[in-house]
Amino acid sequence: MTRTFDIELVATTGDTNMVGNVYFATFIKWQGLCRELCLAKHAPSFLQRLDGDISALTESTSCKYLDELWVGDRVSVRMSIPWIRLHLMPLKFAYFRIDENGEKLVAQGEQMIACMRRNGREFQPGPWPAEMLALGEYMGSDIRRAFTT
Repeated sequence: MTRTFDIELVATTGDTNMVGNVYFATFIKWQGLCRELCLAKHAPSFLQRLDGDISALTESTSCKYLDELWVGDRVSVRMSIPWIRLHLMPLKFAYFRIDENGEKLVAQGEQMIACMRRNGREFQPGPWPAEMLALGEYMGSDIRRAFTT
């Protein structure tokens, strides 16, 4: 069973451009917010270790825009983790406008994060800590090919 980690927010003027619709980069900012809140809730010790020997580097991010959002729109951002393989973990995001008629998908995004270990000024792929594998299992991810300690 696949689970999502959900956040709800309201688009503000700080999220928009001069035309009044939500600025494209705001969707990427919301991806980061959703990811960090998920880690804070489900893997807090991993989040605290990120300044030490371990890093979760974002290798890529993308967003496909299907409809506009405007100031005052209620938005649900839902993150899922389909799999964890080697040192890589994709995060999938679905953005829904919520109104009196229900929900409408307005965008879809993705990030690829990599578990890396510091070696001086360089990074090398590293194993996922047990806490992150537990998060993957909780979210319904396929973790059979994850790089573990």
